[in-house]
Amino acid sequence: MEELGIINSRKLVYQRHALDVNWTKAFPMENWLLLVVIEGKNKSILAEISSKAIVHNVCYVCCAGEQSELLHDMVDEEIVFRQVDIEDLYLPDHFIITTWENNIQDAFWSAFFSSNNDEEEILTVVCLDASMAGIKVELENFLLSN
Repeated sequence: MEELGIINSRKLVYQRHALDVNWTKAFPMENWLLLVVIEGKNKSILAEISSKAIVHNVCYVCCAGEQSELLHDMVDEEIVFRQVDIEDLYLPDHFIITTWENNIQDAFWSAFFSSNNDEEEILTVVCLDASMAGIKVELENFLLSN
């Protein structure tokens, strides 16, 4: 986990996704948005990201990259499953908003300037980089330009 700065009063935390790293250590337990850039991952990894974000009380999930629409749909499906599940899987009391963008720059802008949750104030944006090449430099450049 690496804190990169503040944009629009929101702390920006960067975490690279890897199978040998505890990438959930960057996940707060309240007032946060998950900005995940995703490509080239199998569905079990997308399901794990979805589940771990929910149990960490995420209030907004913004997906970007090649698999953004798929991850967005999987998060929505996991929320619905938890609403009707008879096993009482955890679901936060607040409504979780989900979006997806094909363009990574649009997702950056959305995460910091247009994403809001009426029930939870977003104080932290966690960027989970699950891309093939890594987007840290792009994210740092976005930080410098805003």
